Amino acid sequence: MKVRTLTPHPSTPSSAVDRIEVEFDHEGRSSALAIFRLKGRIANIVVPPVSARVEEVQRRDRREFVQAALENRFDDLPGASEVARADGLWRTTCFEAFAGLNDGGYAEFNASLSKEWAAYRFDGYRQGMRNLGGSVDVFTVERDEQGLTIGAWLNWSEWPRVHRVGVSAVIEETDGTISYWALAHPSDKPDFHHPDSFVLELP
Repeated sequence: MKVRTLTPHPSTPSSAVDRIEVEFDHEGRSSALAIFRLKGRIANIVVPPVSARVEEVQRRDRREFVQAALENRFDDLPGASEVARADGLWRTTCFEAFAGLNDGGYAEFNASLSKEWAAYRFDGYRQGMRNLGGSVDVFTVERDEQGLTIGAWLNWSEWPRVHRVGVSAVIEETDGTISYWALAHPSDKPDFHHPDSFVLELP
């Protein structure tokens, strides 16, 4: 997968983050893979703690996955649990992807370091927002003093119809500063929904 670098919006610089990179892979499947890697002073970044409730559900799902695989019940393999779905994740540190369709509609995927997630569908620019009939599987969250990594599967049956993608991140610092990172910033204010920020073209 090709590594791409996000940049902060000029109006929201960060003193805690040195670099954010993302690897994104799709290849025409009904899911996409996004792996974000952040380098900086993690002690100065708000890192939402992993939800104990979500961890328990994920342990249960892993047990069910193993059992279903052993019994060749592939149609019964569990996916991302609705227990982990949460709104408002973008209000603090959060990693995001936007998937644009040819008809002007698009999907938004949010993945939190808490392993919570959200997915929304829009009919047009910030119009017709509703929960998406898809899910996000946050499969890895790693951190140390110099950086953190979050990896997620973005599951949606419409991925084969997606032609452009925007990838972004919201980073909150412990002093309350918030910076907005993306592959492109086409407007004078941070706006991840702007169609011109969907600059990653899919084959």
